[in-house]
Amino acid sequence: MQIVPAINCGNFECVKEKLQKAAKFFSPANRWAQIDIADGKFTNWKTWNNPSELSDVSSKMSNVNIEVHLMVENPQEAIDDWLDAGAKRIIVHFEALVKTAEKNPLNDFSDILNFILEKCEPKNVEVGLALAPKTPVEELIPYLNKISFIQILAVEPGLAGQKFQEKIFDKIKFLKSLDGEYADIAVEVDGGVNLETAKLCKEAGADILAAASYIWENQNPKAAFDELAKI
Repeated sequence: MQIVPAINCGNFECVKEKLQKAAKFFSPANRWAQIDIADGKFTNWKTWNNPSELSDVSSKMSNVNIEVHLMVENPQEAIDDWLDAGAKRIIVHFEALVKTAEKNPLNDFSDILNFILEKCEPKNVEVGLALAPKTPVEELIPYLNKISFIQILAVEPGLAGQKFQEKIFDKIKFLKSLDGEYADIAVEVDGGVNLETAKLCKEAGADILAAASYIWENQNPKAAFDELAKI
């Protein structure tokens, strides 16, 4: 199971510091870090959100692949900037695309998702759909053949440190019960990850875990990362 340190910061100095620390965590098979981007509109919490500052740092960190979790309204408008900043995975929220489509009847959900995919595919950037706890996982089925992975949120989008919502285990199990062309869809869990919930996520079938508070609030972040990686 892949462990991804999640970085949820209010300024770039914090982002940079944690990326540099995360770069020392990794084995050759596990080199991903997630940056949480919250705009204070789609979420009730706002984080650092300036991709131009990331470009220079990401270009010098060859041992870290960056996934960007866009908890923002109209994520399609920000794709180019994050691609230019060096993102290797882009995660957009199902709910944000639904709201965008509702506001613009000329573009339905598939049109907006296809626009994002067409931006990412030429640069070999993976696209994932994130799902908030309240959204039924069945709503993703029509789009599973388009994307690289699903991110199941175990907390509400936004602030780190929230309590893990155990109802998401059923979502993981449902996705892992699919067969045919959907059988290999990767499932990432984000939010409230610690040693206990990580074990339960693995038992349910999760492939990737993104952890923020458990790693960064530990006196020894690398040791916390290593503990999760051993599960």
